[in-house]
Amino acid sequence: MINLNYTLFIQIIVFLAVLWVLTRFLFRPVINTLDERLGKTEGLNKKGKEIEEEAKKKAEEYEYRLKEARHWARETRDGLKKDGLEEEKKIIRAVAKEVKDSIEEKKGGIYKDIELVKSELGKRIEENSRDIAEKVLGRRIE
Repeated sequence: MINLNYTLFIQIIVFLAVLWVLTRFLFRPVINTLDERLGKTEGLNKKGKEIEEEAKKKAEEYEYRLKEARHWARETRDGLKKDGLEEEKKIIRAVAKEVKDSIEEKKGGIYKDIELVKSELGKRIEENSRDIAEKVLGRRIE
């Protein structure tokens, strides 16, 4: 059976005093410290997520710029290749024209030489025929 006497009240008062002292000097500082840590941790987690989002955005921007640079490089390369091919065609046409002109010039020179040789041969044939006829006949032909 429970006896209610003055010691119970003293124990209750001592308990409340100890509870008040512990709350004031132990529990509140510990709870405040834990709250601060929780706040810092949440703040750091939030800041970490922000940094992660920023890093993702920068990575996406980097990828986009890299893709643009590759596209620009491809277009530039294709344009330069096209220009090079056109320049090559121009050079080939010029060289072909130059070769054709040179061939025509050489042909003209050859035809002149042929005509010169023909006229020379015509003269020599006449002379040789006369020489042969003179030798065969044994007399001089005029």
